[in-house]
Amino acid sequence: MDISIAGNIGQDPVLRYGSSGKAFTTLSVAVTTGRDDTKETHWFDVKCFDELAENMAELSKGQRVIVKGRMKQDKWEDKETGQNRSKFCVYADEGGPSLRWNPREGGSSSSDKVAAETVQRGFEDDTRPF
Repeated sequence: MDISIAGNIGQDPVLRYGSSGKAFTTLSVAVTTGRDDTKETHWFDVKCFDELAENMAELSKGQRVIVKGRMKQDKWEDKETGQNRSKFCVYADEGGPSLRWNPREGGSSSSDKVAAETVQRGFEDDTRPF
């Protein structure tokens, strides 16, 4: 099942590498719906792999993100009790910072700012920036 969510990261993502060398990151995303008395927060576990895992690991707790992926049910046996366990996770195909409320959170780097200032100066002194 395809799913898209937008919410806030619950804790700093941690980048890990499997025995095959494949990068993976798991993060919790809080999605709040409703208003005032009807407000509810739902938590989603999101799994990212390869380059997406490396990129998402650079984001931080509290940052607003958008994630598109597939809902899958993870199943495992609890080592302490021997019971079968399961939970639903979002396996991300795409993800990144949301620019809805704070575009500066969107990862604009100092090089982006320098480029924007250079272009702006080009317009101010009536020269062509390109």
